[in-house]
Amino acid sequence: MSADFKIRIPESAVHELDEVEKMDWGDGLGLPDLISWINQIAERFRPNSIDESARSSAEFSPRSFRHYQTMGCIDAPKRAGKSVVYGFKHYLQGLVIRKLLWEKMSSEQIATLMSGKDTGELKRLLLEGIEIVAAGGSEKADFPPTDGGTWKRVVLAPGVELHLESSTRRALSKKGVEGILEKMREHL
Repeated sequence: MSADFKIRIPESAVHELDEVEKMDWGDGLGLPDLISWINQIAERFRPNSIDESARSSAEFSPRSFRHYQTMGCIDAPKRAGKSVVYGFKHYLQGLVIRKLLWEKMSSEQIATLMSGKDTGELKRLLLEGIEIVAAGGSEKADFPPTDGGTWKRVVLAPGVELHLESSTRRALSKKGVEGILEKMREHL
């Protein structure tokens, strides 16, 4: 993600996403309701500034949603009698597509990136490169510094995250990794 596309979301948005996932999706949603939900929350994942050349309209439409479904970026809906319904995974797929479009990713790149992803991987893609702001507007303590480096956010378990600076993974020796694991054990 380009430095021009800094995204900051409140910590509550992550909790809200978790709550939406816990909802009973058994009956699913119709396409108009799903698109409405995606359009309401997608703004939280929009970069602070959008370049004029960004290929993303303000909202998803049924036509654009079906376009990405045809490309394989969004799974086919489930049948419910004579109608079709969408679930949480479809919701995540829509949010991730919106974010990737704002990051100027081509439809082909999006299709390749999203191929075969489960909900955990989709959540990681959605939250990757996003700065999460704690209640009150201050940055979360110990969040990776924004010194121009590229950071990868890895969710290890609910409430447990690992933040890796891109050059760190290559620079660590076996002994360095063991030291980090020991520090993690102390905090867990």
